[in-house]
Amino acid sequence: MVTIVLILFLLPFVSWYYLQSGLDWRKDAQAVMNGTNPFPSGDCVLADGRNFSADSLEGRVTLITYASCDTDDKGQKDVLEALYEQFKETGKAAFVMLDSCQAFGNSPQEPHKNWYVIPCADTIAICSSVKSLWEKDKIFALVDRKGVIRSYYAINTTDEKRMLVEHMSLLLPRERQEKVELKR
Repeated sequence: MVTIVLILFLLPFVSWYYLQSGLDWRKDAQAVMNGTNPFPSGDCVLADGRNFSADSLEGRVTLITYASCDTDDKGQKDVLEALYEQFKETGKAAFVMLDSCQAFGNSPQEPHKNWYVIPCADTIAICSSVKSLWEKDKIFALVDRKGVIRSYYAINTTDEKRMLVEHMSLLLPRERQEKVELKR
């Protein structure tokens, strides 16, 4: 009798609660990422000499940051490297550094795939367009796969870093499988 009650009532309720709490969490995260400004279009030359177009970011979740000209970068480079290491296997994340003071140099020590350092001279339209949209006291901006700047992030606390990673994970495109597999 107890087994029947567990199977008929308790198990479906626990499953519903689990799925509902996940849905609520996802809705809350989507509500925070409510930006509508598009990433500026245009072409420029990267610090390493390659040509860059905003179209090359299409289909990728992009993390954008302005290089800190201060000696204290507030952990910005460490967070960038950690996020790169976490998402590099997906091939679906890009990292754009807007560098007005050559803080990033030409590139990281070893070449990173989907890693772009844009030197921001006064004549580069992408840098000035993004700067006009940038929220004060934020270090990172997250751009979705369609080129819309969804949200800005500070990384002063562990919770803010966690939120950035969660939001970036939510926006990554999922692999769709056409074929259903039975795994035993």
